[in-house]
Amino acid sequence: MKKSLNRRQFIKAFLATAVTASPLVSAIRQSGSAMAVTIGNDYKAIVCILLEGGADAFNMVVPRSGVSYNAYSTVRENMALAASSLLPITPGSYSDGVAYGFHPTMTRMQGLFSDQKLAVIANVGTLVQPVTRTEVENGAPVPNQWFAHNTQRDLWMTANAAQAEQAGWAARLADIFDPGQELFNITVGGKNLMQRGGNHPAFEFSGDDIYAFDDYYAFRDDGKLGEVYRQLLTQNANHENLLVGSFAKERQRGIRLAGDLSQVFDNATSFTFPDGVHESGTQLGDQLAAVAKMLSVKDALPGRPRRQIFFINYHDWDTHATPLDAESHKVDYLDKCLGTFADALAQLGLENNVTTCTISDFGRSITPNGAGTDHGWGSHAFVMGGAVNGGDIYGLMPKIEADSPDAIEDRVIPTTAVDQYLATIAAWFGASTADLGAIFPNLHSFPTTNLGFLG
Repeated sequence: MKKSLNRRQFIKAFLATAVTASPLVSAIRQSGSAMAVTIGNDYKAIVCILLEGGADAFNMVVPRSGVSYNAYSTVRENMALAASSLLPITPGSYSDGVAYGFHPTMTRMQGLFSDQKLAVIANVGTLVQPVTRTEVENGAPVPNQWFAHNTQRDLWMTANAAQAEQAGWAARLADIFDPGQELFNITVGGKNLMQRGGNHPAFEFSGDDIYAFDDYYAFRDDGKLGEVYRQLLTQNANHENLLVGSFAKERQRGIRLAGDLSQVFDNATSFTFPDGVHESGTQLGDQLAAVAKMLSVKDALPGRPRRQIFFINYHDWDTHATPLDAESHKVDYLDKCLGTFADALAQLGLENNVTTCTISDFGRSITPNGAGTDHGWGSHAFVMGGAVNGGDIYGLMPKIEADSPDAIEDRVIPTTAVDQYLATIAAWFGASTADLGAIFPNLHSFPTTNLGFLG
């Protein structure tokens, strides 16, 4: 347990010594202020929700009648949803002759879709280049370890399946847009590759605590270890020992930002979100509440960022042994939280300024394994916000049927690349064509760079 050393007192004392003496701090602030002018005065944010583990989106958007539903019901066996339970949706322009519906718990998302504030991005996944089943069978290039959680999640976060990247797409976006802004990338879902490798690491925030200074030993007032830790914090960022210097630099940054933010959040708006059911890690609702809290004081944040990307992690979507009712709990909670977040954005007057999107490791297999579903490839994503050209499906819906021509080894082959999906969001953010080529190095391999789901 952390002991009696007062956090604000420690921060105040530390700021009066080590951090205020560092020329790095003023240099960063000056560059941040200069860059903010070039972006403009409008504010935009991306809220990226990772459905960690591989969400079964083929049970979120489902054929609801006729031959297509019968084929879906037959192949999905015990994982199939009843046709009568599906919530009908009417896409604005997409038509392939099939009537579709949402999972029966997705009532808020159905309403957002009807209000044209939510779109479905069909069959997205990691791709080196567009491929068909025949081309894959004949040896066309595909992503490495295409059914492995860590590899596929990393490829989503770097947005380049053709080669290994050292930085995530959000980090590259930050470096192009505003390399001096320390609060461009914010994570409430833990460390992640998407926001790693740029000029500044993502700032960690929980809504109550500043993760970047949530260090156990800094608050110990007994024993030698706590004293050693505090001495490390006071070292110069240019220390001859690179590890010590790097540690000091990042922790000093965290302490300074914690000091800057402590007063700001005293005036923030708090929001109440639904509780999850049997969810590991920090609940989705708590993470979204933290984002809404920061958005409520966005104009008072240090450096007054005009662009921000928030990362959220909703755990436990690896449904190998998850029966239909347990899967429904997760979908239901996602739906309730997205609806509540939409309400919070409306309350803040930020509906048109914030775009929320989902990503996942991969989709699930078409056929169940008896207890749940196995790792897949392509899947559907959802994009929400007032700037979204919602009420429609973008891309191509696959056939969910036995021996589907759109699948290989029971895994649906993506028809929309991660690169295209995220580049469309980055273009709304303000990225130019040249910027997009730098942020998404393999985007040129695909015929369409903007899918049109954002104005």
